[in-house]
Amino acid sequence: MKLLEKYSLPILIACLLFPLAMPNPIVGYAATATMVVFAFIHKKHLLFILFMYFPARPLFMELNNGLTYTGDLIILILFLSMLIEKVKNKEWSTANYHFTVPFLLFCLVGVIAAFMTGVSLIPILFELRALLVTFLLLYIIGELHLERKDILLFLKGMLLFAVALSIHGLIEKGFSRTILIPDSWGAWDLPPINNMRIYGAAANPNVFALFLGIQFFFSFFLFQAAKKHKVWIFLSSALIFGTFLFTYSRGTMIAFGLASLLYIILTKNKPLFLYGLGSFLCGLLLIYFPISFTSSNDDLSASVPVDTMIGSLPPEGDQALSKRFSEIYSDESLSQSTEWGRLYVVIKGMEIFMDHPVIGTGLATFGDSATLSFSSPIYQEYGIGENMYTDNQYIQVLVQTGLLGLAAVFGFVFLTYRTLLHSSNRSAATFTICLLLAALIAGLFYNILEDKTFTLFFYSCLGFCLQKDIFSKG
Repeated sequence: MKLLEKYSLPILIACLLFPLAMPNPIVGYAATATMVVFAFIHKKHLLFILFMYFPARPLFMELNNGLTYTGDLIILILFLSMLIEKVKNKEWSTANYHFTVPFLLFCLVGVIAAFMTGVSLIPILFELRALLVTFLLLYIIGELHLERKDILLFLKGMLLFAVALSIHGLIEKGFSRTILIPDSWGAWDLPPINNMRIYGAAANPNVFALFLGIQFFFSFFLFQAAKKHKVWIFLSSALIFGTFLFTYSRGTMIAFGLASLLYIILTKNKPLFLYGLGSFLCGLLLIYFPISFTSSNDDLSASVPVDTMIGSLPPEGDQALSKRFSEIYSDESLSQSTEWGRLYVVIKGMEIFMDHPVIGTGLATFGDSATLSFSSPIYQEYGIGENMYTDNQYIQVLVQTGLLGLAAVFGFVFLTYRTLLHSSNRSAATFTICLLLAALIAGLFYNILEDKTFTLFFYSCLGFCLQKDIFSKG
């Protein structure tokens, strides 16, 4: 048993990666079962695997569908084993978690409204899973006894993983999605506006951008704590930043830009400003511009005769990023958004909300994860297409849970903020407050509560803040 505990991390990483080379689902199931056993051998290392799994979950699932529910099972087993252990030792207390009650009430309102609307049990459970699986990490990490060495191991491991995913994303970009991605992904018929974006292992440029934005902050924390290899950490951050720019994720850039500004103001952290500025400039000069130029010429030479190349360059390089933001308020973008995009969703959502203002229509009824897999009972009545996704957390909450659910969500936000203000771990609390701001802004553009990658880190940071000063332990 001690041998398994000693080598638990490499064993777990091997269990996660081996099914990718052996695409049989049975191999994926066996690997998942093996990993779950480590909840009783080394909880911290099993927890670390989640931070590799969820950011790359779509790729893992595509290569071996036996890994589809690996993260869910790990979290559930970790939670149940922790709960049983705490209750057995009479150490479990809900005092630290009162601020989570409004979020649970929001889910309850959504369930009641869904049953009243006529949603069946399976779609409701499907959506509850989307909302609550990573939420359990708040309780799991809140009860773990973390030490400084655990945090440093996590920061180092996540930096290496972020570098690996960044390189993978840049290869995707440089080779026009022809190598190191599943054939089915390479065959996607992407519109021109999205074809230039890196989708990464997350199979979604916005989710990938959220992951890279958080990893940039983590690289800075590691840079401050490290006694050596600072140059490599800084160069890694430049790589991450350069890849981040290729996602062209406007909502994420706005959210993390404002969150970073708040963090610098709150902490008066001049080193972070200089670190960020240096990473941005190096990422721009060493990563973004060279790969933009190379990929632009490759795309052009493959489709345009040499004598007509001049003056025909696509909007890459220094123009693509600015063009991406300038298009937000263009007449064409606003017209498309009103007809079938985000404005259409808001307009249609307000129409439904006016008919169900108090508790809404319920979970699994309007543009959430469940409605992509199960038909909503209200879509035919309101003339909504089956594959609609809101990409706006606020309108989704308002439609599905009404004013009562919206009040519960904002109650959770307020109590979370108050809890963070009273945290003894000031550094982690300040960072988590900035993540909270990023989530509030990103909610205008994405269903942020269903984003497993973002909520994985956010709820984990909340759990960290419930402990005593973890950075001083060990």
